[in-house]
Amino acid sequence: MANKNDNLIPQAHVLTVEESSRGGKASGEARREKATMKATLEMLLNETNKNGKTYRELATLGLLKGAINGNANNYRTILETLGELRQAEEDKKQRELTKVEELLLKIESEANK
Repeated sequence: MANKNDNLIPQAHVLTVEESSRGGKASGEARREKATMKATLEMLLNETNKNGKTYRELATLGLLKGAINGNANNYRTILETLGELRQAEEDKKQRELTKVEELLLKIESEANK
């Protein structure tokens, strides 16, 4: 494994105009490629197959089928898509905090005896 510091630019290094220009051009090209890929994928997902279902529907059904069969990654993706994963993680943190608070109260009450 390469050293993490091998790829870092020293803090004192200031980009030249040429380096900055190349970086900006590469960034713009990457942004355009990403936009093209997104548009293409969106178009393909909305296409209808011979059975009258869109590929978006079929992908969703495949994701659901995998989750039903126990694929945790599929289930996590579904929760993320529905926005429920964040809420589930927040609920878990709250339960953990409650347990810690209860433990602290128990320790405090035992110390006061």
